[in-house]
Amino acid sequence: MRKITFILIVLLTFCCKNKTSKIRYYPTNNQFLSEQSEIIGLDTTKLNFRQITNKIVAYKRNSKKLLVEFDDGQIKKRIAPYSYDGGLIKYKNVLQIRSDSILIDNGYAIDELKRILKRHYLNKGKIPYYSDSPQRAIIEVIIDTSKTGKELKEILTKLTRSFDEIKSEINDTIEMRIFFNYFRQIPIPLPPSKNDDKFDN
Repeated sequence: MRKITFILIVLLTFCCKNKTSKIRYYPTNNQFLSEQSEIIGLDTTKLNFRQITNKIVAYKRNSKKLLVEFDDGQIKKRIAPYSYDGGLIKYKNVLQIRSDSILIDNGYAIDELKRILKRHYLNKGKIPYYSDSPQRAIIEVIIDTSKTGKELKEILTKLTRSFDEIKSEINDTIEMRIFFNYFRQIPIPLPPSKNDDKFDN
């Protein structure tokens, strides 16, 4: 009986230690923000999306950084989100994501995220209203201001998983810049090009 108890304790200890084996950063995998930044855990925070976004803006004004963090299986993901500061960004370089949809062309269900995300990053100016290049591609998360950290985690999990799969498939060093925004009105999407389907990979 003692032997069985000892084995169970060892197994439980091992499992707990290996719950999260790796930390992945977005936009970069370097740990350049780990000590100088405040981290908001999306599983535990009581802040809503508006409060998180406002905090990003406040930190940026003070030349500080804010990370949002969540566990995705054995990977701890840390995102350094951006916010708009009045700088000029071409609208075509921004892919807008909501909880259940992607706001481009005539709109897509969130299940199409990987395909549309890949098109956005690999477009290279082919379709005039997708990004100019992988380096200029931006992902904008727009959700209701009252959404909780756990609800924000759901969309970020889908987004980061899709991006990681694409990055692995194309074997490139592309980076994902994610903007949080609730200020801008949603524009009417442009109609799809006649040659739109020819671009799919």
